Amino acid sequence: MKRSIALALINSLIVVFVIAAFGIAFLVAANAFGAAYSIRTGEPLFNSSGPVVQFSVPVSLSNPGPLAVSDISLTATVRGMDGETIAVAPSAPVSVPPGAEDMRFEIPLIINLSEIPGQSLSLLFQESGNLSVEVDAEAGIAPFVRITASVSAEVPWSPPVQDLQIGDPAFLGYNSTHLSASIPVSFRNTGEFVVDGSMNVTILDAETGAPAGAGALGIYAPPQSDFSGDLVFAVRLPENATALLFEDMTFRYNFTLGFDLYGIEVFSETEPVDIEWGALVSNPYLGSPAVSPHNLTFASLAFPIGFENANDFVTLDGSVTVALVINDQTVAESSPVYIHAPPDSSVSTEVVLQVPKWALVASGNLVVTLSTGLWSASLEVPYNHG
Repeated sequence: MKRSIALALINSLIVVFVIAAFGIAFLVAANAFGAAYSIRTGEPLFNSSGPVVQFSVPVSLSNPGPLAVSDISLTATVRGMDGETIAVAPSAPVSVPPGAEDMRFEIPLIINLSEIPGQSLSLLFQESGNLSVEVDAEAGIAPFVRITASVSAEVPWSPPVQDLQIGDPAFLGYNSTHLSASIPVSFRNTGEFVVDGSMNVTILDAETGAPAGAGALGIYAPPQSDFSGDLVFAVRLPENATALLFEDMTFRYNFTLGFDLYGIEVFSETEPVDIEWGALVSNPYLGSPAVSPHNLTFASLAFPIGFENANDFVTLDGSVTVALVINDQTVAESSPVYIHAPPDSSVSTEVVLQVPKWALVASGNLVVTLSTGLWSASLEVPYNHG
């Protein structure tokens, strides 16, 4: 009888223990569940240092239960507008005491621009939108239970380069080898960090692929500021001076425009560009000379001469001379006549030679030479005045 009572008592204690264990487990689970699922995110805070964007995500946790919840692991993941992961960061384990409400923790993230895929970086660079921030919380009371919960939020993203405007090239000047021009560039930095970099242009000959020019513009734009500047570049001209002076040409290039931020290329685009070069001396003419006596042995030949400057941006300053060549011998040469021809203008003048009277009935060539200080070219015209 006593043995039966003892067994019954032991069984009752086992039942009580099991019930208590389940109760404790339930209480622990409910406690951890309440802490994990109380997770909330706040407004992220931005900071930057060079190519690194610091991204601080505030997280709040509550613990409505009677037990402390320790070793809560928090992990934040940031995804770009195209869904690509651009940053992941776990926090140090945190603890929430019983009865705590909205305890605040910070999860620091680092977005390294050099580690972001090109397409995602280009979107962040120019496009406004929302970044996706997901925070995972894993909570429990060791060694009983671990519970995982997550919360996500959309974070507005303002690009550091918004409304990028690239204007038309403006001519600046030229020399014997290159033509220089500038491109106006403007944008607004609506982002949270300084834009410190450069815009570069690389120019290749469209037919040969050979380098034909380059240019650069340094850029510095604090947050919430407007930027404008001129990207100055130089393009190599053909080496044929005669063609530059007397022929209409089309220079075909491929312009690659790139934007570097802290030494990282965040934007690049290639466009074909045609530059129309009008002849500096177009439709030249040398009229019939007016003959007048000079002295007993020489006569004066006055030649009307003229041309059009068909170039849209180059002013032609130089001089023109005319020489009479008979049997490969120069028998007369004019003094230089200075000319000034702005873009899209016409020039007419007169060149006078003092020639021996015997040359009036001879045959030869008139050599018209145009010198600009940068280029010099000559044209031959048959002469048979007699």
